[in-house]
Order: sequence, then structure tokens, then C-alpha cells
Amino acid sequence: MYHQGFWQRTFASRNDRDLRLATFFGFWMVFIVTALVGMAGPLAAWAGTWTPDSDVPGSSALFTIIASLPGWVSGLTLVLTTSLSCCAIDTCQTAMFASLYDLVEQKVNIWVVRAAVVVLNVPVIVLAMQAPDILQVYLLADMLACATILPVLCGLSARLNFIHWIDALVGCFGGIISVGVFGQVYLGNRHDGWRLLLLDGGLYVDDERVLGAFCFAPVGSLVFMFFFAGLRMGVTRLLDRRQYRYELPAGTYSSTSNSGASFSENDLALNATNKQNTLA
Repeated sequence: MYHQGFWQRTFASRNDRDLRLATFFGFWMVFIVTALVGMAGPLAAWAGTWTPDSDVPGSSALFTIIASLPGWVSGLTLVLTTSLSCCAIDTCQTAMFASLYDLVEQKVNIWVVRAAVVVLNVPVIVLAMQAPDILQVYLLADMLACATILPVLCGLSARLNFIHWIDALVGCFGGIISVGVFGQVYLGNRHDGWRLLLLDGGLYVDDERVLGAFCFAPVGSLVFMFFFAGLRMGVTRLLDRRQYRYELPAGTYSSTSNSGASFSENDLALNATNKQNTLA
């Protein structure tokens, strides 16, 4: 949900119908490929290239199959894997550039934004080189996303228009704090409990700490968000201030028609007028 490449493709779709069709077919293609790759472990065990008492972890069972095949298969796998990584990195770089360019409202020279993207890649490369396990890096990113995604998604619901961005921000931090609190209660000490945020032990541990962390993170984010929203609304009412309600400006968006026209000429003119008034 935080992958800007997905959102770029979403807003680049011609209409809602094309977006739904692309999402449907894309989902099933990814599901089939993921299911086939996930069957590498049972296939390796069935073929005898991997055994439970082997030094090779189960997550690497696919490579035991590849090692038993002819050399050209390994070469082809290396080329395809490299191409896949390059495609993913290219999408991330483009998304970072587009996000930064929009953040500065396209008022900064394009080469300055490109240089900023290069600078941002430096700590990423350093972290990737120092990480003992790439799975731990993915788990850390998944944990942060799990702890912050629900408050963000609440902003897409019209029924939750009373949620302020500060409430969502508090919910995001609350989701992260919930993981530490759960770890301290579950593990019985503060040091190991709060280090659960880093997932030092990885995914394969002997207890349910990782499962509990991923369950408590989204629940905690919602609890913190709604609690702070209620507290903010209560204080606002005591101070006799106007309650916050987000309302989409009338005419700035029209529902997508089947013909593919997302905006009418009146809508485009109104949007241009609104942008001019905002800049003024």
C-alpha cells in the first residue's frame, strides 16, 4: 500500500473499469506465480534435494532444485532474477522522484530532485550491506507498514471524515508503541520487549512473538487514533470550537464514466480556478 509505483499505475488508469480489470488480472497473475514459487519447498523435499535436517534453510529450498539442474538453468535464473530486481528498483526510484517533485510542488529544479534521490539511496545501500539477513529488512518494513497502514486507509472512508491528520499520525506512532508494549508484556522484560521492534530473531522463532507483534500493531494503531480523535473532539467541544469535518469540494471530481472520460470540461475549469485561488 505504500509502494508509490502502485499508486502511479492507479492514477494513470483511464477509468475505474480498466482499473478494476487490471487489478483483477494482476492479482491472479501474482497469486499463481507466488503459489508456484511457494511450492518449491515441497517439491525439493519430494525430489530429495532438500531434507529437514539439511544445513540449507527451508526458505532456500528453491536453490537446491536449481543446483541439481543443468548450468544453463542457473544462468537463466540469474539473468531473470537480476532483471526482476532492476525492474523493482527502477519503479522505486521513479516513485521517489515523483513523490519528492510533488512534495516541493514542482517549484525546484528537476536536477535538484534527482540529486536528492541519489542522496537518499546512500543510507539504503549502507543498511542493506550491513543487514545480517535480507529477510529481517523486509520484516522491519512490513512491521512499520502494518503499524501505520490502517490510519492511512481510514482517510479513504467518507464516514470517517472527522478523523484529522493529526489523529492518523498519532495512530501510526501508537501502532509502533503497541509492538513494544506487547513485547514487554509477552517476553517479561523491557529490553527484549522493545527490541521486538527490530525483529532481531527474524521470522522463525520458537514462540509467538512475531505473530503477536503483527497482530497488535494494526489494532494498536486504531485504538490510539480513535482515542486521540475522541480526546481532540472533546477538548474542541469544551472550548466551544468548530468540530473538524473534511468535505470534498463540490465539482472537483466527477465519477468516472464507462466511456473513459474522468473529468468534464467544467470540472477541469473549476479545478484550474481552485488552483489559482490556492496559489493566490
